[in-house]
Amino acid sequence: MTENYHLRSIHFPPILVGLTGFICFAALGALIKLLRLDLDPLSLIAPWLAMNTLVMGAWIYWRSGWSGFKTKIISIHLIRGVIMCLPFLGGVYALHYVSLSLYSTLLNTSPFFLVLLASFWLHESVSPKIWLAVALGFIGVLICLKPGWESFSWFLLAPLLAAMSHAVGNAWLRRYPKEPESRWVFYQELLGCIVAGLLLWITGGKLPEYNHLVLMGSMVGIDILAMTTVFFAFKRMESSRIAPWVYIQIPASAIAGWLLFDEIPAWTTAVGATLIILGGYLALSKQPYGPQEEVD
Repeated sequence: MTENYHLRSIHFPPILVGLTGFICFAALGALIKLLRLDLDPLSLIAPWLAMNTLVMGAWIYWRSGWSGFKTKIISIHLIRGVIMCLPFLGGVYALHYVSLSLYSTLLNTSPFFLVLLASFWLHESVSPKIWLAVALGFIGVLICLKPGWESFSWFLLAPLLAAMSHAVGNAWLRRYPKEPESRWVFYQELLGCIVAGLLLWITGGKLPEYNHLVLMGSMVGIDILAMTTVFFAFKRMESSRIAPWVYIQIPASAIAGWLLFDEIPAWTTAVGATLIILGGYLALSKQPYGPQEEVD
């Protein structure tokens, strides 16, 4: 399941491809927080997701024509798009009020939920070592989080809900492994754009100015690269095996918060990051897995 996929003479190990996406997501979080200094969530998300949809749609059409948009699981795409979008909106709203490192820490509780889904919904064989790896990573998350709970805010629930939605969304990738990555991205961004656009129109919100749109353009490339590489990895590796590596976003976000916002990570972040990396290392060791079948 974890063999390398290659393009001509270039080999792409799924785990390294996934790590690229996770780090891109950390960088994306920093850019979102930067734009949130000037924009409300809907003014940020609606045009940004619209750009993502147009770029990915153009890519699909260039590669496969109109047939590239045809899918046998359109209802799954519609449900998944809404499930992914609404918690994401809440998370972007909360990011204005919490630090980037704390936001990333809460968002990265998703592997805990993902392994539960892998075991009870996807029926993947989760070895004791994988459970230990996820437990170490989750303990690392709690260590990073501890200072935040001393001044609890309801805003902290938003990234937690987003983490749950991410886990459900990624689990669906495993249930339908034949669905192309680009199609998952397109319909996810399309549904998100429609939902955010309708909410922006209903609330009478304003579109961002030109300089903000230019910055969003850079986010489009990072976002699409992140989603495509993560989808690539989750479709070619067991969810429970790649899940602990999602935690790498925590130290990456801490570095971004320090560079962009002068947010100095606490010593607990270093301790938590050590456990996170250890958990990812344990998850990378070879484990026996049964075949994964596609669910129609």
